Amino acid sequence: MVRKKSSDEDTNKLDKESVSQEFRVRVIAEFIKQWSEDGDIPKSVYRFCKAAKIEEDVFYDYFSSLKAVEKAFWKQWIDNVIEAVSRGDEWQSFSTKERYLSFLFAVVASSLKYRSLLLDRFSEQSSFSNPSSLEGVRRSFMNFAEELIRYGKEAQEIADRRNLVKLYPHLLYLHLRLVLNQLLKDESDDYQQTDAFIEKTVTLAFDLFRSQALESASDLIKFFVSSKFC
Repeated sequence: MVRKKSSDEDTNKLDKESVSQEFRVRVIAEFIKQWSEDGDIPKSVYRFCKAAKIEEDVFYDYFSSLKAVEKAFWKQWIDNVIEAVSRGDEWQSFSTKERYLSFLFAVVASSLKYRSLLLDRFSEQSSFSNPSSLEGVRRSFMNFAEELIRYGKEAQEIADRRNLVKLYPHLLYLHLRLVLNQLLKDESDDYQQTDAFIEKTVTLAFDLFRSQALESASDLIKFFVSSKFC
């Protein structure tokens, strides 16, 4: 006979999960604090825990390494952006393209808070690289992108090209990396060049998804020729 869980057991489980989440958030915040203040990513778990006044064995109950903390930080960052835009008042009325644009502009705005960390970590990396620190970002974004593509297909804003459509989330992730790369090298006022890059490339991407690519490609080429991107 299987014993049913009592309400007290369920409550205790929720309490433990809450404490666990609070501790993880605390560790990530301390990690970012030390990284920002020292100008370098923490290297020693012992020194990190000592400065954070955390027992080392407790740290290892939640994270396998400092690299795992960094992965959790970047994932937390992108998760927060996705949650913020998807809860916006206008989200439900947005087209697929508007949803993606809203997400990208939110990424740009949010990234300013961590610009020094992004520069320190990714300014020398190619957009085509696959750093382990972004594994969590990639997973979260791919889930977001898959839902975005599904929404676009249902709204008939994206052509269903069978197996080809499966590549769209991967293409959008590469595009996200290109946007971040552009942002990190952008020295224009209010990052106007990045905004223009986003608008032009997203227009081209969604015209491609709808198979209306030639006019957008011509517009994009003219933009590149007249800007500093080439």
